[in-house]
Amino acid sequence: MAKTDLLTFLESNIDSLDFDGKIELFWNKRAKTFEMELTFYAENSTSQVITDAEGVSSDEPIISFSDSILFYDEKNVAQVEPEAYLACLSYAGKKGWTLARGKAFFSYLQIVLDNGRSDLLDFLNDGDKELFELTWSMSDFERFVHDATENTAIENLPYPKF
Repeated sequence: MAKTDLLTFLESNIDSLDFDGKIELFWNKRAKTFEMELTFYAENSTSQVITDAEGVSSDEPIISFSDSILFYDEKNVAQVEPEAYLACLSYAGKKGWTLARGKAFFSYLQIVLDNGRSDLLDFLNDGDKELFELTWSMSDFERFVHDATENTAIENLPYPKF
């Protein structure tokens, strides 16, 4: 049986998430990065004027919000711009990630998606809320990794060969 690589693992687990938005995965072979783009859609039933991070205003009936997670080779940390992403997660070169880290990622991502959906709806329905943004806590994520490590066989999800 062929070993599952990191790319295949990420692609196959996206579909298992309970999320009614859109999740896309992009692989930049040259930079040795993956970018997972998360897009939320919500009804703006009150035609509230929403201003995005770039200062563009809209009162469209359906609004979208996107953010991304970057996966990068830990040896290439200099190319990472953390402020541009929800989270920047390193992998160990050709070794990739451990299976435990991969499982923890999707468990924690589901919570981030659930909270994000709820927070977005609160933002749209509560005129007092001025800002909506997704929240990723590295300490919470690392707790998930720790818990998964105790309950998962030692196995790597290597960086894909191309």
